[in-house]
Amino acid sequence: MHTKPKATLCLLLLAAMLWQTAQADPRRRKVQQHRAPDTLVVPFVQPEMISSRRMQTSVFPVQINVTGRVVQVQSDHSQLLPIYTRSGILYLTARVNKGNNWLSGLPRGHYFINNRPVTIP
Repeated sequence: MHTKPKATLCLLLLAAMLWQTAQADPRRRKVQQHRAPDTLVVPFVQPEMISSRRMQTSVFPVQINVTGRVVQVQSDHSQLLPIYTRSGILYLTARVNKGNNWLSGLPRGHYFINNRPVTIP
């Protein structure tokens, strides 16, 4: 049985490729481990509209801590939390769940959260 050198070379290369893929460990994507929050915050972004009404506050009290550009909101109840700009314009309304919640993505500036001044550096 005599075959042409090109055909033999192609068959040897194909066999080597198949053997290598069978022997190789599957590549695993490196997954970053993040600290999972107790709850997730889903903001309801509303366009800035000038209003003559007073600033609304949340129904139940909340504790607010700012760490860098992340705002931690701790609440004992699920509720909607309005966030106002320095000029009193409603910036967004965030749904806050029971437990610890993290708000990130707010642009730098001064805000009023539950009628308390908060500065995002």
